[in-house]
Amino acid sequence: MPSHSMPPSTHRRRIDRPPHDSRRTTRWRRTAFASVLVTLVTGGALWTFGPATAHPEKVGVRSDHAAPAVPGHRPPGRRHRASPTVAPPTLSPSPSPSISPSAPSTSPSSPNSPAGAPTTSASTPTSAPPSGGFPTRASAGLPDGWQPKRAVTGTYTINTPGAVVEDLRVTNGTINVTARNVTLRRVQAVGSVIANYTSATCATGLVIEDSEIVRGTAPTTDDAWPAVTSGGYTARNVLIDGVPEGFRAQGRSACGGVAIHDSYVRVVSPDVCTDWHGDGIQGYGGGALTVRKTVIDFVDTNNCGGTAPFFYPDQDNAAVDIDGLVVSGGGYPFRLGTPGSVRNLYVIDRSWVFGPLDVRCSLITQWQASTATLNSAGQPVVVRNLPCTT
Repeated sequence: MPSHSMPPSTHRRRIDRPPHDSRRTTRWRRTAFASVLVTLVTGGALWTFGPATAHPEKVGVRSDHAAPAVPGHRPPGRRHRASPTVAPPTLSPSPSPSISPSAPSTSPSSPNSPAGAPTTSASTPTSAPPSGGFPTRASAGLPDGWQPKRAVTGTYTINTPGAVVEDLRVTNGTINVTARNVTLRRVQAVGSVIANYTSATCATGLVIEDSEIVRGTAPTTDDAWPAVTSGGYTARNVLIDGVPEGFRAQGRSACGGVAIHDSYVRVVSPDVCTDWHGDGIQGYGGGALTVRKTVIDFVDTNNCGGTAPFFYPDQDNAAVDIDGLVVSGGGYPFRLGTPGSVRNLYVIDRSWVFGPLDVRCSLITQWQASTATLNSAGQPVVVRNLPCTT
């Protein structure tokens, strides 16, 4: 596979430790210490200190015909969800009264260039869930009672432009989209991934709707590919459940931006854990990202680490336009280092390790966020406003 294709999860910055200078200093000290120790043992006369870099990981390369390493098989059935080896916790609604919804913008758009400091809400919490509410793990994805009309094990390639693929189940493989303007509707990927940039050309215009990507029965690993990659796609009412990686946005020069609407992502630490860098949504050279009414639950069952529910850092990513996002878990549930607009962001209260936010606030043109709990319907109830001050 060409080097611009989706690499495995080995190049990303971790966040199971605080970011910024403390991390770089720690890495520099470890490298320096190792260099000094080697020099003393070998009797060399020079001390050589490796450079401390913000993004030391390398992008892997696969052959053009190599399929992603994906989790294993799960028996057919409507999303009723094979549990990992250890049953993980989930976002737990608490019995609280609902709050009145307000209608947000629902059409994707790219944010304007930043101009000055972000605008923040007043001291009194005023945000409410978008019209219609956020999806839940039970409501997102395939319709109740769904059954596939076709089932495939292994790689399933779609190479017809404008094709509409419906009611398909793919197990232990890859849904490999190589043609433009393909629609995947009511598709289930079991221990499988969806990829649209596995050849020299990015298959832009991909639409994934009313579908789900779920783990199989085989143990999951921390080198699993993202559930959906790479760019130039729109996801509507998609459930990602039980896998170590969620949505990926990358290849922006070839693929363009990504839009994620009305979707629910539950990433879970892998059963076989060595160096997990999991994210719910991550950008790595990603285009403009639009998010509407989406929930990301980041579940670490075995102290494996991972990165964040939402991670769109300054790794050659373009910008974001977020209106309606609930995030829970991770070191920092919401990490953003690009320009953009953020509205109706809810960070589940006390779900983080280090803090609720890791954001370059000077790049944000509009900001409105709160910490929240969930009511019995799985909708956010504001605890307090969350200003952008970093």
